[in-house]
Amino acid sequence: MSAFDPKLPFRPKALLFDFDGVLINSLPVMKLAFSAALDEIYPDENRPHDLLFAEYQKYLGMGFPQIMRNLGLSQDMFAPFRKHSRILAPYVQMYDGAVGLLDWARARDLRMGIATGKDIERTFELLEQLKIREYFCAVYASDTVSAPKPAPEMAQRFAQDLGLGMAEFILVGDAAADIRCGQAAGCRTAAAAWGYTDRAELQALGPTYLFETPLDAQTQLTPILQTRAWSS
Repeated sequence: MSAFDPKLPFRPKALLFDFDGVLINSLPVMKLAFSAALDEIYPDENRPHDLLFAEYQKYLGMGFPQIMRNLGLSQDMFAPFRKHSRILAPYVQMYDGAVGLLDWARARDLRMGIATGKDIERTFELLEQLKIREYFCAVYASDTVSAPKPAPEMAQRFAQDLGLGMAEFILVGDAAADIRCGQAAGCRTAAAAWGYTDRAELQALGPTYLFETPLDAQTQLTPILQTRAWSS
């Protein structure tokens, strides 16, 4: 499975999506759950919740244990964070146009997967809650791989499991960890500018494409899908 050659014509066979910040807007829930977990694990300390969560956002896309290590916080944060995330899950919403993008991709026989920093249980719970599980033929979570994003394993597994070359799909994400995962794996990447990361920061990462909205993703991908030749 070789990396793509940008000089060759390209028609994708699949899309690999990050979850939070691309398909779902879970940031308000994430912030509340993080704050509640801080209060439970550090009840006698006046931790700066907003400042810590701002740092937390910089590492989105990575697994929760790695983010805690980066922040110098206890791994004991995970249990209360997950508990409060589940309580607040009904408030997680799909982005405007996200379901339309999934419908559009499915109508064009593009196979789809998810590569998320979430744990697998909560990922499937949200997929079922939001009634979008049926769109995806593969789901990779931080606790189902040995090396979560920004390592390339999720993209590599997606290619292997679907029998794809690295040149035959696009990884769509809104965080540095997503773009770096795809770049390390050797596949094309698309930055979702509607997510949690500043547009200029996304551009600086050098993604193959930058989509302004889910509808813009369809607009940019339409002529690419009309290409007859396939890169290898």
